Amino acid sequence: MGSEPASALVAFGGRYKYRLLTLREAVNYLCEYNIEKGYGYKFALEAKPNEPRADIYMSTTGHYLGFIPTLDHPEMVGVNPEVAHETMAGLNFLHGVAQAWEAGKLFHIDLNDQMPGRYDQDLRFGSANLKTAFWLVKFLEDVGYKGPRHFDAHAYRTEDYEGVKDFARGCMRTYLILKEKGQQWNEDEEIQAILKDVNSGRTSVPAVERY
Repeated sequence: MGSEPASALVAFGGRYKYRLLTLREAVNYLCEYNIEKGYGYKFALEAKPNEPRADIYMSTTGHYLGFIPTLDHPEMVGVNPEVAHETMAGLNFLHGVAQAWEAGKLFHIDLNDQMPGRYDQDLRFGSANLKTAFWLVKFLEDVGYKGPRHFDAHAYRTEDYEGVKDFARGCMRTYLILKEKGQQWNEDEEIQAILKDVNSGRTSVPAVERY
């Protein structure tokens, strides 16, 4: 667990196959301690399918969204979805992020990249699936997400100190480029006309929204 900006504490249950009751007791204790000390923190729980060999009970963001309402102080607890963790299980990461946002539980997000079905790779953001990265950035910007954007990505082991800094700058640069592309999408008259046409006359099915 580590302190992050905006008073969010990220908690990741790696390497342990928690009993559900033990996990609940632990998070409840943290919340009570937080209240007692007047820290004003919020807690962002991070899911992952395995770490690195055994199963983890809270393997997806959806698992945590079901778990949080059972806590004594659910208003204090949200989630920290990570691109690699959901993608390694073959899930659609954006769907999980959108669900967390709709539930008011997107307190923090870890940005990197990952090939489905592989071990936890923590690749440079946008390096494995640029299309997925685009829709993710567009969503975060469109809904006005104000929480931390944390690049949990690892440079290649052959890099020196300067290479690691270049790698970090590259992650941020990719995000900013995709943010600009998302703005262009929203402002493009032809694209917006197509979306309007797709939605016209659709009364029996849901409309195609911005994301």
